[in-house]
Amino acid sequence: NEVICNLAAEKLGSVKGDYKRVSPNDHANFGQSTNDTYPTALHLALLLRSNVLLEAVEHLVGAFYKKADEFSTVLKMGRTHLQDAVPMTLGQEFHGWGFTINDEIRVIRNAQEHLRVVNLGATAIGTCVTAHPDYPALAVKYLAQITGINFRNSEDLIAATSDCGAYVALSSAMKSLSVKLTKVCNDIRLLASGPRCGLAEINLPQLQPG
Repeated sequence: NEVICNLAAEKLGSVKGDYKRVSPNDHANFGQSTNDTYPTALHLALLLRSNVLLEAVEHLVGAFYKKADEFSTVLKMGRTHLQDAVPMTLGQEFHGWGFTINDEIRVIRNAQEHLRVVNLGATAIGTCVTAHPDYPALAVKYLAQITGINFRNSEDLIAATSDCGAYVALSSAMKSLSVKLTKVCNDIRLLASGPRCGLAEINLPQLQPG
């Protein structure tokens, strides 16, 4: 609020720190609170950044499916606990990796739905005190228009003001994706081990000596 008011003061011909004409509390903070604007800003940031992640993950899944088609006739040994089990194709293995990661995209998108619910306009504790009755609905309406994201106010702003469920849902989804990516990386590392004394079933191009 102070930053906004300092800019306003300078534009009005005054100096930073002069809040007589534009007050951080009475003007810049009018009808709002850090308890509703901060969480809303965090929801927005997490949605934007998680969309960047999803784009990369979708590209990875597409690459796995492409390799699955390419290796659909390449026969190899399937294993359980590193012991030889039954035959499979390398394409089936790549498809399995793509599928398990693609499933996490759905989980993250479900978590994103929680982030689209905000408490903007709820003010300090969720009762909308000091705000115009139409402010929450209008604020979220314009936020959705500006960002292109289908934000909506919670049905219970008091509950939403103290709720951290959206963060927990996204964190859980991210952790699940991380675990699966680590598993796939370890699989590929093992299958590419060698070239003389390891499995050497997958040939990874050298990026650097050693």
